Amino acid sequence: MKPWMPLLALLSVFAMPARGQGVVVGPDGRPATLLLQAHRVDATVHDQVAVVTVTHTFLNPGRETVEGTLLFPLPPGAQVSRFSMEIDGKELAGELLSAEEARQLYEDIVRRSLDPALLELTGYRTFRARVFPIPGGATRTITLRYDATLPREGDRVTFRYPLQASLDSWGVPPLPRPLPPERAPRENAPAATAPRSHLRLRLKAVTALTNLYSPSHRIDVQRKDEREAIVTLDNDEPFDGGEFVLYYRLGPADLGATLFTHRPYRDRPGYFMLLLDPPPFTGEAAARPKDLVFVLDTSGSMAGEKLEQAKAALRYILDRLEAHDRFALVAFSSDVDTFRPGLAGPEARDDARYFVDRLEARGGTNIHDALLAALAMLEDSPHGMIVFLTDGLPTSGETDEGRIHRHVGAANPRGVRLFPFGVGYDVNTRLLDGLARETGAFADYIAPEENIEERITAFYDRVRHPVLTGLDLTFDGVAPEALTPRRLPDLYRGGQLILTGRYRTPGTVTVVLHGTLGDAPVRRRYTFALPALEREHDFVARLWATRRVGELLDEIRLYGENDELRDEVIALAKAFGLVTPYTSYLVREEEGRAALPPGCERDDRHVSREPADAALSLTTGRVAVEMSKSIRQMQEAGRAAPPAGAGLRVVAGRTLLRNAAGAWIDAEFDAATDTAGLHRLRFASRAYFTFLRLYPEALAFARLGDRVTFFFRGRYVRIDPEGPAEIDEQTLKRWFD
Repeated sequence: MKPWMPLLALLSVFAMPARGQGVVVGPDGRPATLLLQAHRVDATVHDQVAVVTVTHTFLNPGRETVEGTLLFPLPPGAQVSRFSMEIDGKELAGELLSAEEARQLYEDIVRRSLDPALLELTGYRTFRARVFPIPGGATRTITLRYDATLPREGDRVTFRYPLQASLDSWGVPPLPRPLPPERAPRENAPAATAPRSHLRLRLKAVTALTNLYSPSHRIDVQRKDEREAIVTLDNDEPFDGGEFVLYYRLGPADLGATLFTHRPYRDRPGYFMLLLDPPPFTGEAAARPKDLVFVLDTSGSMAGEKLEQAKAALRYILDRLEAHDRFALVAFSSDVDTFRPGLAGPEARDDARYFVDRLEARGGTNIHDALLAALAMLEDSPHGMIVFLTDGLPTSGETDEGRIHRHVGAANPRGVRLFPFGVGYDVNTRLLDGLARETGAFADYIAPEENIEERITAFYDRVRHPVLTGLDLTFDGVAPEALTPRRLPDLYRGGQLILTGRYRTPGTVTVVLHGTLGDAPVRRRYTFALPALEREHDFVARLWATRRVGELLDEIRLYGENDELRDEVIALAKAFGLVTPYTSYLVREEEGRAALPPGCERDDRHVSREPADAALSLTTGRVAVEMSKSIRQMQEAGRAAPPAGAGLRVVAGRTLLRNAAGAWIDAEFDAATDTAGLHRLRFASRAYFTFLRLYPEALAFARLGDRVTFFFRGRYVRIDPEGPAEIDEQTLKRWFD
């Protein structure tokens, strides 16, 4: 097997062209051939009341005029009180369909188009309006506005915006069917490209806004104060892959906590995710001082641009020290040189800049003595931190990795956070990662083409204002297991703690937090329910699995592989469809090699034939650095990893694989033993729609295609074009109730 390359590749492998929310349906009942050129969502939310404006710009790429009906699904759970619509500035008349009316409409479209992708919307209320004819090559801009009261559960409010109303969203290809000539693209028609997409939410609250979190998309949060925030999607984030979901908490700003749970089966463990925010805005009394020691490699290999960028980063940090901060500078090559014997205050900045200006690159790399000198300066500090930058392996003084690790650990009884930065690929990742792990910090790596100054200054801006330190959580009532992270990090202004875990026994749990807020000890108690059954929030289980696999891989890489660790990684990877050094998944040839991350070979089994020891045991070089960065990304994931391959889906906690014939089959289905008790339904038949109306939770399986075998309520169900078309409600209820 080729060396396993970064899990970061997953973030781009499955990015599909962005789709719009509204669907235009032609007179034949099939979606019209229109290209979405722009999609903009602007919303203002006051506590629970949202005013939403949605703008679509459609292009007709065909030769003939297109007309039809626009279907716009409304957010589930929201109470919509006002709705208006314009096309190119002209008011448009329409009607608001009930959920039942919309269900019948979408079912009819599925029957006509033989494509199940719109099934996901069958429970949504929908606005329907006739679209004015769009000539070939012309565009139309459609603007919709609505008010909605958002659902609230306790202090938690949910904003949803349906994005999945696309016949090929989530990477599920539509069934092949030829376009009639009049719908064929005209000559020189523009190619289908991702539309210009924008989503912006302005949130305001009477009390405070905390615990902002999106399980569906990467978001950027800008805080004006504790009562107002602006949320936007990342520029690279497509409007695709399911609805946009944002959770936020209304209540006091002081250390608010939010718990999400997921337990789809009573006889299996449940999962939880705890969010904790520090106060978003703290005054000087709560701002915690810090003692910062910057340890800089000035060996000969740092000569030139690398050292100049590192020196610029040091000047940036010196200029931004707070009045109550202290600092020290340690430069090392074969020997160790310090700015002063101990910590200095901001008044020494001018002398420190002169010290930095005089630094030159020469000699070897004495990592051991440099770190011991830094720790000696922090021996009596209650809030110390070390930033350590090197571009090489230890070549002077003590060079044995194990002894360096032991000596540094012995000299750090207070557990001072140590943040190593490796520059380039000629670094010992196991040493740097191990030093960081033992102190509850992290190591990061700067590629040769990256700018050292930009990376270090961005890091400093992140940790510049420590708010909540020395965190510890205890659980009373229900014992959680497999918590990630194992050691809690410090929380900085604008940061957020995400703790995930698993539980086996439902019940009430009391979470007790201990830490230091500013310079004062703090203790908080939170009481939550861990339910016996909870089928919402399925992202929680996948997020836990992603972070848990990252923890296990990190342990294997630092301390060596054993059967127990390897088997757990493989079991979780197979259950949740995660790419790891141990697993690779079958991808159909026509889907192309882009469906697998670089370095993963195509295989016809779930588990690769060759061991992963080679890639995981590397300590230096590009592959070792990329491995470290990828594993760290899994450990710190804020969203669940996407499924590992176009031929795999995880639905309601079950893994389904697509075979060579295009059928989706539960990974645990055994044809030899499970076929006898199989219940079959003909795709798009009366029995099919009756089943989905009675059991809407099966929609997530059904929308995969016209051939799906899945596990549902204790038995297997098969949807295919040959199954029985007529099954009455009583029989279905006897099977599944």
